Amino acid sequence: MNTYRKSLLDGLTIGLGYLPVAVAFGITAKPLLTAFETFLMSFMVFGGASQFLALQMLSASSSATAIIIAVFVLNSRHFVMSFKINYDLKNESLLKKLFISSYVTDESFALSANVEEERKNFINYFIIFITAYIFWVVFSVVGYMAGEIMSEEWVTASGIALYALFIALLVPAIRTHYKYLIVAVLGMILHFLFIEINFIPSGLAIILAMVLAAMFGLVLEKRGDKV
Repeated sequence: MNTYRKSLLDGLTIGLGYLPVAVAFGITAKPLLTAFETFLMSFMVFGGASQFLALQMLSASSSATAIIIAVFVLNSRHFVMSFKINYDLKNESLLKKLFISSYVTDESFALSANVEEERKNFINYFIIFITAYIFWVVFSVVGYMAGEIMSEEWVTASGIALYALFIALLVPAIRTHYKYLIVAVLGMILHFLFIEINFIPSGLAIILAMVLAAMFGLVLEKRGDKV
């Protein structure tokens, strides 16, 4: 099979996986954003979990600064993933590496681990990543349009997609090791406690909970390495 065709099929596979989540994002965004703002968020951010997090924080009237920091913290893992992609493209120019790194996601990163050596180049990664990206952007808008014809009750109920997405991201990690469950539960407890302390804004509360839980997870990792 032609390498470009194989890369296109890989991109379509990831894109089809994005389709229901992108539609759910568009529907969930309808009460909070305009159609153009929904398009812009998917076009510029391209981060499923972080976009849902931004919606949750918008609904809680968090400040723009808090949303930006929280999204940055959540997406910081992309730095590590991009290092690996840049290594695969070590013979490409810096500009091409920077471009491709902007479109790395959890799914495309996982797929890149199984890509044959002859496909580890800019063109094939471009085909894979951009195909998936187009699906995310287009179906975010489709979801928003679907929300236009849905009743308010259905649109409001679609907010459950946020929790479904985070559960879908969490369960595979929990199956790998119980410590991820400990970190997740700790993060939830800390967020609840910070919310109950009235002088901590909701946006800052979620950032503090994320950072402290992640630091505790790092401690668990180091202890595990010593055992």
